[in-house]
Amino acid sequence: MKSGISLLNFDGTLQKQTLLRRYPVEWIDFSDLRGCRGYCASDSLHKIQKRLRSRKHRRVTLIGNGNYHYVTYVLLSEIRQPFSLVLFDHHTDLAPEGEIPILSCGSWVSHALRTLPLLNRVVIVGANTPSGRQAAGMPGNVTVISEHEVRRMSAAEIERAILTAVPDQPIYISVDKDVLNRDNAATDWDQGSMTLRQLLDAIRELKRTRPLAGADVCGELPLSPVDLLSGEGVRHLKKNELANKAIVDVLLAG
Repeated sequence: MKSGISLLNFDGTLQKQTLLRRYPVEWIDFSDLRGCRGYCASDSLHKIQKRLRSRKHRRVTLIGNGNYHYVTYVLLSEIRQPFSLVLFDHHTDLAPEGEIPILSCGSWVSHALRTLPLLNRVVIVGANTPSGRQAAGMPGNVTVISEHEVRRMSAAEIERAILTAVPDQPIYISVDKDVLNRDNAATDWDQGSMTLRQLLDAIRELKRTRPLAGADVCGELPLSPVDLLSGEGVRHLKKNELANKAIVDVLLAG
């Protein structure tokens, strides 16, 4: 049986991407949840955890809009062996947690580092931060390969930089398409300058050298029915759909 993918329906952004139906697909619906856009209330988080627990396709998950990127934390919490996270994202998602910890799209990496003992290292690729592999103020087990550096690097150089930072152990790959330039993706966050080819080649090389513990993709652009009546809206949808298919193909290969 072909490897399949899990598609999460928070906001309807993936339902219009018909190319994704070419894979064995499992839909998991969260459209009834409240208090889960950007920040996730505890009761909604419990429901997300419960519904994800029963899914069949665990290798690759498409989350939807970047406001739900915190779902990666739930997926990471299911891993039962030491691992490293490789995050392709234009933002570090390392915002400090407040006095009352609440999971959010901007702080989920901080929460994961604090609460998941099996998560050994985090490498963030393409973030809009000052240059430097070990960015100032980052936790000691976090390495940032900044957008500025990525502009000057080949996929092989990106891979070497990542492998230098992570132990010889399984990796989990999380992709927020806002790391990509506007020729390759359309999101509702400020975007980076990584090319889709750089991303695909880096993922392919990482898979060749490290076991894959799992992967996810987010960064869809919410489009209303009115948006989809315009040529621009359709172009944005097709751009993201083609990027998703290309990323999924690489993640499922082999």
